[in-house]
Amino acid sequence: MNKSKLLKRFRMLSRVMSNRGDITINLTGNRCYTDYNSITLPVGDLENPDYLELLEGAIDHEVGHLRWTDRTWTAKSYEKGAFFNAIRNGIEDIRMERMVCLEWPGAILNLSKMVTQGIKKGWFSKPTDSFPPSLLLQAVVVYYGRYKINDQVQLNEFCEIAIALLTDCIGQKPVHDLILLLDTIPALRSNQHSYELTEQIIQLLKKIEFKPGDSQGNDSGDSQGDDSGDSQGNDSGDSQGNDSGDSQGQNSSVSQQVINFVNECLNADESQLMADLHEQVNNELEKMADEVRSSNDMEQLIDFNAPLISKNDRGTVGTADLNLAKRLSTPISRELHKIIYGLDRKSVNFSKQGRTVEANRLAGVKAGNFNVFKSERITKAPTMAISVLVDRSSSMSAVEMNGANTSALAINLAIDKLKGVNSECIYFSAGDLYEAKCFKSTTKAVKDNFRVSSRGGTHTGLSLYSVIRRLSLRVEQKKVVFIITDGQASDLKYLEKSIEMSELLGIQIVCIGINTGMLYGFENQELLNIQTVEELPSILKQVIKNKLIA
Repeated sequence: MNKSKLLKRFRMLSRVMSNRGDITINLTGNRCYTDYNSITLPVGDLENPDYLELLEGAIDHEVGHLRWTDRTWTAKSYEKGAFFNAIRNGIEDIRMERMVCLEWPGAILNLSKMVTQGIKKGWFSKPTDSFPPSLLLQAVVVYYGRYKINDQVQLNEFCEIAIALLTDCIGQKPVHDLILLLDTIPALRSNQHSYELTEQIIQLLKKIEFKPGDSQGNDSGDSQGDDSGDSQGNDSGDSQGNDSGDSQGQNSSVSQQVINFVNECLNADESQLMADLHEQVNNELEKMADEVRSSNDMEQLIDFNAPLISKNDRGTVGTADLNLAKRLSTPISRELHKIIYGLDRKSVNFSKQGRTVEANRLAGVKAGNFNVFKSERITKAPTMAISVLVDRSSSMSAVEMNGANTSALAINLAIDKLKGVNSECIYFSAGDLYEAKCFKSTTKAVKDNFRVSSRGGTHTGLSLYSVIRRLSLRVEQKKVVFIITDGQASDLKYLEKSIEMSELLGIQIVCIGINTGMLYGFENQELLNIQTVEELPSILKQVIKNKLIA
């Protein structure tokens, strides 16, 4: 993939992940940030793997802010001071990145790689007893949240050290209470909730103040319980005489240490806090972006909004041959099954060590062939998600619409019979899209939804864009779009961009033409042209192998 395509891929992924069609992706300058309407990324050496890892991590993070961070509460947080905002920002980053990973599993690896680089570059450092109080408490929040909640296991050691050091400073019970608060992060649903959790942490700190008669933090109960008898009984004289002054002095000293710790946290400035990870990433990307910059003449993506998808349609008054669809689904499924499950591979290797001995090879030991241990490796066929996109524009005659409906129904019925393959069926014209079948439902349960009539224009490009975005968020390993149509798209400029988007994201397109020799806009795509629905199984067989398994 050349540099231009790689840059476009980043921008495409940002659009897909943000679930918004109005996001502007700027590749310019030397900063990486979001203003909640756009994402700006610096362009560096695209052959540098460190640069690419940081860039992908930055995209995942910034897109997460676009979707899940309310900037109103960020602004309020800044007004509360450096320490408050640092804690809130750490919590919000953890909460937001967790949401990103739940919806976009590929982000897990990208964000983890970014953290690994952060450790290597010193952005995340091992806590020591020389850490200022504010930095130590922030380290517990950040390391615990990223390790325990976001599974960034490379921070395990740092997390344990930070907790131990904080316990030495303020006691076990306050640290335990802090951890209980941090454990609520997965339940947070907004930046406001991150702000409110930070307020609870601040209140916890303020309540730690040592009270006369208590030992440090959590030990007051043990001190008063276990030792009271001995103190008042056997050693009462000594305790009241020799030790009272020492005890009061020691308690006063511990109390003052805790008070000082809390005050230093609350009054900390930015120099006493961990720099924001993504500010560190921005600075590093700026250093790396010394050779390649975004040029003003770089082709910009056309901004367009995807049509809405409706589950209800007033136009389900057309016809479909249900019996024919059922009959055709069997040979279609058979062809798909042979191709998809033909990808199951079993490789057999022999070595000098192992657990299973191949008896037939023992005779060769005398000749010096000691590779008698057998090992097998099975590679399963990839999972697939298939969207069937059906033209229901007014150019489709009643006969052609019946053929398209029957074909779409037959394909979805066939896919339902395949393990690890899921499908949806979407009808398009010039208005909103109609979802005849979603990925979760079975085709048999919604078969009547395929009786669709024609109307409106042919917005193939916009409709394909919507389907590609939906497919991109699927967890299946391979994604395919079947387009059933009779003719020319009325939005060719959008169609061109949508096809380019599918290529960049690795989504295959299979075109099925209904009584047409050419589909304008799909000149570079292989076309299956059918005159009757009965031709569908044999026609599909010609290209399924190349398209689905490419």
